[in-house]
Amino acid sequence: MNRQPRLLPIWLGVLLSIAGGLGLFWARPAEKTLVLGDGCRTPVRVLGAAAGPVPVAVVFHGFGASAAIMEPLGESLAESGWRVYLPDLAGHGRSREPFSYARVDRCAAAAVEFLVRSGRIVPARTVFIGHSLGAAVVIRLARTLPVAATVAISPALVVPPKRTPPNLLILAGQFDLGPVKQTARQLLGDAGGAREGPEDFARGRAVALRILSGELHGTIVLDPRTWKDVLGWAHRAVASGTPPSAASAPGSHPIGRPLAALLSNFALLAGMALLVVPALAALARLFRLDSAGAKETEAPLAWKRVLGFWAVAAFFGVTVAGLTRISQFVRPVQLEDGDWVALVALLTGLLLLILLGKSIGKELSANPGWLNFAIIAGLVLVALFSWAMRPELVESTLAGARLWRWAGLAGFTAPYFWAEEAALGPPGRKNRFLVFLAMRGLLFLAQVFAVLIFWPRGLLIVLLVIGLGIISIGQRLLADALRRRGAGAPAAAVLDAILAAGTLALVLPLI
Repeated sequence: MNRQPRLLPIWLGVLLSIAGGLGLFWARPAEKTLVLGDGCRTPVRVLGAAAGPVPVAVVFHGFGASAAIMEPLGESLAESGWRVYLPDLAGHGRSREPFSYARVDRCAAAAVEFLVRSGRIVPARTVFIGHSLGAAVVIRLARTLPVAATVAISPALVVPPKRTPPNLLILAGQFDLGPVKQTARQLLGDAGGAREGPEDFARGRAVALRILSGELHGTIVLDPRTWKDVLGWAHRAVASGTPPSAASAPGSHPIGRPLAALLSNFALLAGMALLVVPALAALARLFRLDSAGAKETEAPLAWKRVLGFWAVAAFFGVTVAGLTRISQFVRPVQLEDGDWVALVALLTGLLLLILLGKSIGKELSANPGWLNFAIIAGLVLVALFSWAMRPELVESTLAGARLWRWAGLAGFTAPYFWAEEAALGPPGRKNRFLVFLAMRGLLFLAQVFAVLIFWPRGLLIVLLVIGLGIISIGQRLLADALRRRGAGAPAAAVLDAILAAGTLALVLPLI
């Protein structure tokens, strides 16, 4: 009777994984991939009609994402008779071009110029669509190319254009970042307010701002309401203001396949998440590792004192790291590729180990096999989840330069995670999880402080906080699963560092 509840999440995980895998196999759109040269090698996936006089959409993703996350939107257009090009921005997804904001603009412009020269797109029947950083890209591109329409979804901070892009639709989420919504309203104000009449579309001066209720910055592109708004606006721009109808817009229900693909991807990830802890426990038994549970050798510190140490160390770490941005003697760390995170984690972790000192005890694993187990488990988990996330979310792979970046990030972040594991101690202490959330919250506040002080465009990184927060909670649960089996702070810290480094190496651009 006691075993039955434990089997329920395992069976649920198996069913979700199978259903998600089969759903992705069924819902995966027919696509082909081009690699455009001419100064930049930009991977571009193509959806919809291969040729013919059809309207065209060029869709750009945001910072820390890839063309994969824009594919549901692209598929909704493709099913309505459009041909869709989805490039990977420099340093993102399948692109192996080094990332910089200037290179992102240069490679995006080169890709569009190539498509125009090769006759694949006709500007008068083409719509530019971008999310976040991609929205800023399309606004700049539309200055020089007379396309039919421009769609800016949750536009990142951008210098207002001197001339409003043609037929501009601006979308933002209700719970988007304040500066993003401010940018959206500024674009509307600079354009002279909303106007959506047929004559406005015919003259290329239509403008509208729509706020989607309940949406965040990262989720708005996955909302079917966004797909419908974009499809309707794009059709009206190409058809000179005529509203779409069943007769004029092929595909009465264009959201079925992309929505199924998206839900299948999340089902696969949820199923794998349910199976991770039982799999770790089974492997630990297979390796014959001690399951007595780790014990603290000394009385733990009071939580108030621990959080005081965290506040001091976090703001020390970001301040010293941030000073490298203005130092003439030290190469400035790069916010966008994880150098910043690695340096802050190293500085914060080393100071925490000094502050905690002997009061945390020597909470070492009684079985050194736990360290080897943590390394193997971390590598396998990162490989599995990166594979499961690729179809619709990130598309990056831990190979080449990203693999070396992963190793470097893991080494630099390990001291912080050792301090965190040692301060928290084994599971079971009252309010332990709340203190963990407070620790990460202090780190986040310190990061925001540093970004506002040292990086004028650093808010793009803050946009990743929700996804990284969810991953942090998953990381905590996995580390606790190891500690309940008998692993000590060093082994749990190794697992933490490998998982965190793998996430950053996959998500952040390649520089």
